Amino acid sequence: MSDVRAADPSEVDIVVELLVEAFQDDPVSRWVFPDAGRRRAVSHPAFFGALVEAGFAAGHVDVTGDHTAAVIWLPAGGDDEPIEGLDAAEADRLGVLLGLMAAVEPAGPLWHAQFVGVRPGHQGRGIGGRLLRHGLDRADAEGVPTYLEASSPDSTRLYRRLGFRDHGPAFRPPGGPPMQPMRRPPA
Repeated sequence: MSDVRAADPSEVDIVVELLVEAFQDDPVSRWVFPDAGRRRAVSHPAFFGALVEAGFAAGHVDVTGDHTAAVIWLPAGGDDEPIEGLDAAEADRLGVLLGLMAAVEPAGPLWHAQFVGVRPGHQGRGIGGRLLRHGLDRADAEGVPTYLEASSPDSTRLYRRLGFRDHGPAFRPPGGPPMQPMRRPPA
């Protein structure tokens, strides 16, 4: 794996495609976009495109030099802009999910790690941990806590190894997968 670094805005399409690929089988992505064809078609230009652009505008987008992994860091309390291209059911599910997430996000300044994605075939090799460590070091230097939601037991274990602790109980959208809110104070 190449070094972790800040992504350049010229890499937006690469980062979007990386995240689309990394989250095709994620439980939360499958709940919001239950149809695999829609999940790939809509999540590419609409959903992940909007999030990556927000990361470049208001936060940080970090990648590995070989483009096997990326993460979007946004400040707390970001505005939820409408995402074009969703059908009514997808928009409803996404709205429910974002509402639940906003309700449990800690108050105050913090960096929210959203969509820590590693391409399939490269997962389980410690790349996600090294990617997150880059952002955690930056947050520690700023003296700012970090926050995220774990969407699987594997990610929960990884985040605990990096110093995250549960921030209240897990929540679950109706009929959706559980998500564990986690917070990490600055080191």
